[in-house]
Amino acid sequence: MDDWHRFTSLDRLDNHWDRPGWTPGRRSYHWMLTFENATELHTLADRCQQRLRLPVLDPVPPDGLHLTLQRLAFTDQIGRADVDRAVEQTCVRLAGVEPFSLAVGPLAGSSGAVRFSVLPWAPVVAVRDGLIEAITAVLGPAAVVVKPNGFRPHVGIAYCNSRTDAHPIISAVRDLRELPPVRVTVGAVALVELRREERAYRWDTSARVHLVSAC
Repeated sequence: MDDWHRFTSLDRLDNHWDRPGWTPGRRSYHWMLTFENATELHTLADRCQQRLRLPVLDPVPPDGLHLTLQRLAFTDQIGRADVDRAVEQTCVRLAGVEPFSLAVGPLAGSSGAVRFSVLPWAPVVAVRDGLIEAITAVLGPAAVVVKPNGFRPHVGIAYCNSRTDAHPIISAVRDLRELPPVRVTVGAVALVELRREERAYRWDTSARVHLVSAC
């Protein structure tokens, strides 16, 4: 409900694609949870997107659904050796983390996106803490990007592509909040080389760290 209350307090939505650092053609290494095989999540996202057909919203394709955990670095800021070291350190720090299940939904939003809330937070935060420890071990604490409003696990289904009145979108989302959440199982975290293509995120997977028995 906190996600929803924050969303309904907004008067305007911002352009999600207008973000510092993302110059044309630039790529970034990000740790993510990806949901390539989560068919129930794909179906729920599509059902919501069909009801949110607005020019100001860019829907996320099924193979683009993800939960961002932490940026490692822009690709022009880190060498391959440090990327490999970060993966090795991540294996060490996630060695005791077991696979877990998440409930994805209901629908809510943020200042630049429509997105599903995610529960419980505790296992996601535990994974992210391990990632931050690994990044700090390799690149130092200054390399850790801290979100200004704190970390709030979520799965985005549409990004706002221009500054706009929030109220019509909030109203449309309100009508979809009764759809029941779906469950996804998390058994790995992915390090991806993230890029932007025509107002969508695309990526190549650089490494995948499986929980419990990966390393």
